[in-house]
Amino acid sequence: MLNLYVKGSVCTCTPLHMALEMEVAMDEKTVENTLKRAIEADGGICWKLVSPGVDGVPDRLCLRAGRVVFVEVKAPGKKPRPLQQRRMNQLRAQGFTCLVVDGPEGIQEVRRALSAA
Repeated sequence: MLNLYVKGSVCTCTPLHMALEMEVAMDEKTVENTLKRAIEADGGICWKLVSPGVDGVPDRLCLRAGRVVFVEVKAPGKKPRPLQQRRMNQLRAQGFTCLVVDGPEGIQEVRRALSAA
């Protein structure tokens, strides 16, 4: 837990809460770690996806309550390379949800996709 001082008062919150609720400087590793913690906090699984022999596969496989979301993690403002975009399109053509996450808003989008009815 962290104590955050805001205009004379103290707000106690977790690093995950801070990252999701505040605009904080994030690099790709921070985005990825924050995504993992958020999905696990929701009761889901967020595995690092490694596919030997197949380049461009999304970074993370997020699972919760029978739902699957493939996630390409990027530093804020960065875009997927053409091969990464092609791999995501292949997965979408098979009916999977694929999202690009580069910050707190993208993390919330993955959480919504895993909670959708």
